[in-house]
Amino acid sequence: MRQFMTINAAALTALAMISSAPAAAEGKGDRAKMAIAEAQGKIDALNAMGASGEVPRMTADAAAALRSAQDELSAGHKQEAIEAAHRASHTADTAMGVAQKARDQAAAARQADTAIAAQGQIAAAQDQAAVAQQQAEVANARAAGAEQAAASAAADAAAARAAATAPQPTTTVTTETSRTTAAAPAKKRIVHRTVHRSTAARPTTVTEKTTTTVSPQ
Repeated sequence: MRQFMTINAAALTALAMISSAPAAAEGKGDRAKMAIAEAQGKIDALNAMGASGEVPRMTADAAAALRSAQDELSAGHKQEAIEAAHRASHTADTAMGVAQKARDQAAAARQADTAIAAQGQIAAAQDQAAVAQQQAEVANARAAGAEQAAASAAADAAAARAAATAPQPTTTVTTETSRTTAAAPAKKRIVHRTVHRSTAARPTTVTEKTTTTVSPQ
């Protein structure tokens, strides 16, 4: 684009110089030469643009009209030379318009492609961020579960150690057995008296106590 603007500026400068020629340049011969020079400047600008599409064909048509103008002027046909030069200039102007439109469209397409690519990159980054967040949440949940499992295992181990070091309780069972035995009959004593007395035997009660201590296995 910069090159095109530079070339156009140069062409416009040349045209301005041609347009500012002394007004004394009269006659069809001078007018034909000026028209041919103007068309030549435009065609040179088109060739420097390096445009594609229809522009090369239109540039070729303008160059052909320019050659015809030069030939007519060489043959002394000044009016025909002027008309051919004007056709070449007009064709060159049209080609420049087409080339500029194509350049504008290409620039707009590049901008659109750049914007679409940027949007795609943003969407991809957002998707990656969402996946990373989900993975982080899953990892946090797993870590929390592992922490709870570790705490539960530590509590079980502490309970087991406490149970192992605690004194074992014992159970004492006491059994009492009562047994009554009859006393042996008392022997009669003979007292040389006139009164005879006998002593009755009293029963004897014996209590046996048995103590058993049971320890859990």
